Amino acid sequence: MYKFLPFLLVMGLLQACGPKIELPEGAPAYIKTNALIKAAKERSLNFNTLSIKGSGRFEEAGKSQSFRFEIRMAKDSLIWVDLADPFLGLKVARGRLSKTELSYYNRLERNYRQGSSEKLAEQMGLSFDFEPMMAILSASFLDWNQNWYQDLVPGKHQLVNYPLEVNQAPPAPNMPLISQGIEANSYRPIDYRIRRNQVGQNISIELLNYQDFEGTDFPSQVNFHYQENQRDIKIELKINSLKLDEALSYPFRIPSSYEKL
Repeated sequence: MYKFLPFLLVMGLLQACGPKIELPEGAPAYIKTNALIKAAKERSLNFNTLSIKGSGRFEEAGKSQSFRFEIRMAKDSLIWVDLADPFLGLKVARGRLSKTELSYYNRLERNYRQGSSEKLAEQMGLSFDFEPMMAILSASFLDWNQNWYQDLVPGKHQLVNYPLEVNQAPPAPNMPLISQGIEANSYRPIDYRIRRNQVGQNISIELLNYQDFEGTDFPSQVNFHYQENQRDIKIELKINSLKLDEALSYPFRIPSSYEKL
């Protein structure tokens, strides 16, 4: 037994050291994937309700439109959005999204859509999912029951849900390919990318310029870039105020005179 002791000690030391991680130039110090996910979840915004107000800009096909917005969220259940004219403050449109239903009405064109979020997404030529929208708008870690792998890149930690090695499991069927960038020191998200290659969809989101909003660290700007088929949409949100855990209402009443689309 004792003659094997030096050999066992050497093997133990080699296993403890493990293979050396080769980091690309400019990459942050390595942290194990499980520890990175835990840190990102712990730094995610903890809230029951969230209210965000600011100004925005929508661009598509060479045309652009400015607006004011208010977004109210009930954690894991509802996203409510109200849009207004940027100059006069006149209410323009209102919408709400849950895990199963999308509804919105346009006060200017006096029409509305209401029904299954999946079916309406097909009709509108867009694709969206509740869980990513909730995570993005609250600047939180996007979990979505995925197997996450760490991609070593310069300037940030990056998690992906697609295989980087042959022994890693692919995403579940019909799930998009997702990557999310995590800031090296704060472990807060700084970007997301969601791709559905089978339909030519690519969504990129940037969370920029984290600031202190009454004690809450939150991005002051969120940029969306949505590409699918022939559509190319850019949305820029500049956040002016943020409120946590206030009592919120989510009023939504479609006038009977509005036309259903």
